[in-house]
Amino acid sequence: MQLYHGTNTHFKTPKIIAPNRALDFGAGFYTTSDIGQAVAWAKVVVRRSDNGIPLLNTYELDENFRNHIKVKHFHAPNKEWLDFVCEHRLNNYNGEDYDLVIGPVANDNTMPVIQSYIDSVQTNESEKDFFAEFALRQLRADRLKDQFVFKTEAALQYLTLLTVTEV
Repeated sequence: MQLYHGTNTHFKTPKIIAPNRALDFGAGFYTTSDIGQAVAWAKVVVRRSDNGIPLLNTYELDENFRNHIKVKHFHAPNKEWLDFVCEHRLNNYNGEDYDLVIGPVANDNTMPVIQSYIDSVQTNESEKDFFAEFALRQLRADRLKDQFVFKTEAALQYLTLLTVTEV
């Protein structure tokens, strides 16, 4: 399977870098199977940092990873995914550790819905299920792209760099 990473700097070996902001699945090396999403992200990174050039790294993911590392796979956005993302976005995730997390991406377009969910739950915890159902409908799950987040060096061993292309 091919995965893509949009960036603004050349590098050969992916690294897990602590983010300067809260991300969906916490610290890790973020990739996607959607080339368009990775290209768009490369351009966003250049624009936000006012530095570098938009680059697309293409990787091959060794399919044997599932037999050797601990994987959390959210096949679709659901309440468990929503809570997982919110806990990471609030920097208060205390659950199980994984080598690789796969699931839908909560990008800048989805953040108003997720923030509204967080605010609603903080105001009225007893209605959490109702708020989650409403938020998931608003997110239009069929339009969310995926992300593969490599959270450990053990997981990164299953990625092989194929190409780096200026986009």
